[in-house]
Amino acid sequence: MKKVLPGLFFFLSISLSFSSNDLYKVRELYFKVSLEEEELETFENYLNKKIKTSNPEIEGYKCVLWFLKAKEYYNPYKKYEAFSEGKKQLELLITKNPNSIELRFLRLTIQDNLPGFLGYDDNITEDNKFIKKNIKSLKNDLDLIKRINAYLAQRN
Repeated sequence: MKKVLPGLFFFLSISLSFSSNDLYKVRELYFKVSLEEEELETFENYLNKKIKTSNPEIEGYKCVLWFLKAKEYYNPYKKYEAFSEGKKQLELLITKNPNSIELRFLRLTIQDNLPGFLGYDDNITEDNKFIKKNIKSLKNDLDLIKRINAYLAQRN
């Protein structure tokens, strides 16, 4: 038993480092796609083909993919269909993980940038307050802290 525990901890630490690297890469691609420095297809391929692990934050980026695809569609029906799917999935994910700062941050970035006529802007104030109040709890995720602070600074 004593030999098994160190091996188990080693395996867990390696798998956690791989998943955090995946999350870092997903964030990087999301922001590049948002700034139109990277193709949406690259982001979608990475999310759907390269990532083997899943956590709520990765699932959140998969939800965001629907909003980004809606922006790309020419057909208004397809645009609305993709928007609706993204909204449904993101809201369900946040309902299941209401204390996830990253999921709230994703919703804030989406709601800030959608046209008002879609009516998906109910949580902007709530998410902004939640993020500002809880950002200190992210002390081990300097990448996310940096991205949140940069986004909040540019929106003010």
